Amino acid sequence: MKSVRLFLFAILVFQAATAQITLTSGDMPVAGDSLRFSNAQLPDSAISPADSGANVTWNYPLTMVSQGINNYQLAASVNILYAVTVGFTASGYKVADSLPLPGGLPISIQQVYTFFEVKNSPSRYDADAFAANISGIPTAIKYTKDDVWYDFPLTYGSQDSNNFVLNIAIPTLGGIKETGYRKTRVDGWGTITTPYYTTPVNCIRVRSEIHQIDSIPLGTFNIGFPVNTVEYKWLVNGDHYPALWVTSNLGFGGGNEVITSVRYRDEYRDTANVNKVANIAPSISVIKAVPNPTINGTVNLEVPDSWQKFEVEVFDMQSKRVACFHNERQIDISALPAGNYAGRITSGNQTGYVLLVKQ
Repeated sequence: MKSVRLFLFAILVFQAATAQITLTSGDMPVAGDSLRFSNAQLPDSAISPADSGANVTWNYPLTMVSQGINNYQLAASVNILYAVTVGFTASGYKVADSLPLPGGLPISIQQVYTFFEVKNSPSRYDADAFAANISGIPTAIKYTKDDVWYDFPLTYGSQDSNNFVLNIAIPTLGGIKETGYRKTRVDGWGTITTPYYTTPVNCIRVRSEIHQIDSIPLGTFNIGFPVNTVEYKWLVNGDHYPALWVTSNLGFGGGNEVITSVRYRDEYRDTANVNKVANIAPSISVIKAVPNPTINGTVNLEVPDSWQKFEVEVFDMQSKRVACFHNERQIDISALPAGNYAGRITSGNQTGYVLLVKQ
């Protein structure tokens, strides 16, 4: 009889250890949180986005290359002027020291913050404001339509989709606009093990597919470029940061995901002896094209020699991609109708833009 009781107890313990969990607004970051994370070396195939479903065991090998901290602050504690626009209850963190812009633009965007807030009716967690020093002037801007990260409660199978709009007005330049939608689904539950969670901890996995158009000034035009990404977050109860956070670029047509960053919740670790992977700061530049305008459609792009592997995407004025070239410094757009086009050249985290005119 005693052995039977022990057997039943073991079953109950096992069931509790692998139970489905639900996350609410109480599991989100709050002002005063200092949430440390580690950036992991990008794997070739260790992390598979297809690992979803019920009662999954996630145990990926992760090699730390650097660390960071997200310090959540009330808008007023960052700059009292921000509270006028953002409010006194939203909190956020600095997402970047500066926002890269094409060279030659007569502005700077520094100390960039995103502010979040838990909202009710319905219960949700929103990114609802952008703030930065724009050419030295503290500027806070509310989303025209909030970017809803999560609708609560978060439980296996729940899903939602929301549109978002952010307009950043910049004197003498016009502005930068971000529009799109976020489609979120809790597509898995189980346990996860990381260098921080050394024993398996119950979690859910949230998949967010984000389709947006970033409109930036280029020449005399404000041109929109589509950006399609997917975020995977493994969330646990009681902690305010994902146990694991993977971001990937979503290829044209909705396939061919390429993982671009992997970070995980962590504690302080000595990084002095870590084999660091080269971390080239993101940059944006204006690429020269010759001849421009072009009559016969052949254009030579002055892509930096250091960009050995790159992709050239050509967009029309409605932000539709109409041509794509790989590792070609001379492109042929003769098949396109006469008009204005925007080119985006990407090589790793380096991005270049060019305005093309076909006569």
